[in-house]
Amino acid sequence: MKKSLTADRRNRIAQMLLKEGSVKVGELAQLFDVSTETIRKDIIYLEEEGIAEKNHGGAIAKVDVLERTLDEKEWLHSDEKAAIATVALSLVPAGSAIILDTGSTTYAIAKQLVLAKGFTVFTNSVITAGLLAESDNEIFMLGGRIRTSSKAAVGNWSQDALASIHADFAFLGSDGFKGMEGPTTLSYEEAAFKKGAISAAKKTYVVADGSKGKNASRFVYCKWQQVNGLITDAQAEPAMRQIVDGWTPVLSF
Repeated sequence: MKKSLTADRRNRIAQMLLKEGSVKVGELAQLFDVSTETIRKDIIYLEEEGIAEKNHGGAIAKVDVLERTLDEKEWLHSDEKAAIATVALSLVPAGSAIILDTGSTTYAIAKQLVLAKGFTVFTNSVITAGLLAESDNEIFMLGGRIRTSSKAAVGNWSQDALASIHADFAFLGSDGFKGMEGPTTLSYEEAAFKKGAISAAKKTYVVADGSKGKNASRFVYCKWQQVNGLITDAQAEPAMRQIVDGWTPVLSF
């Protein structure tokens, strides 16, 4: 019976890690009504399984297992992402050329572009290109190897294409930026695409819901001073809005 209870608790902790990104020993001990030493043993077990990584006072999810598929991300904070997309497009004059990278928030922008017309959209997202293909906009799909989780085309082909583009705006997603000098992404190849998009656009905005201020991923793809703003929601933590002195993010609502 004890083994069963232990396995169940560890499974629930693993699920919490994958959903929230981090856990605290004290909070888990209270939740499961066990000692903090028992929770520490659970975390050690999950670390050995490649799920958790110990930190001060708790654990964070191993970054390799945190990358959800785009379909999974789309349902998270969907209302906030829709509002962020509305603010993003309010900045864009009619007829502008826009770069959209892959991601659930940039996909929310693409959804609103379906009903628009006259824009030129460059994207490395397979699903964004497919969504907009029959809209009244001119769509350019930037090619390369397709990453399974994000449905993004990456590599030299997309990089070479970006080098020949002069866009008005780039809207880029992020996997998080807590405590970082700029927005991050899990994939080195996608980080390279984002850097190329910044160089190709006159103005660049990072689009991310407030939950991204609680996490950070592996690769910083730019410094905050390199972009024109962060479009987020009012739930963003105050500390997130003060990431860089003198740099003010754009709040969506």
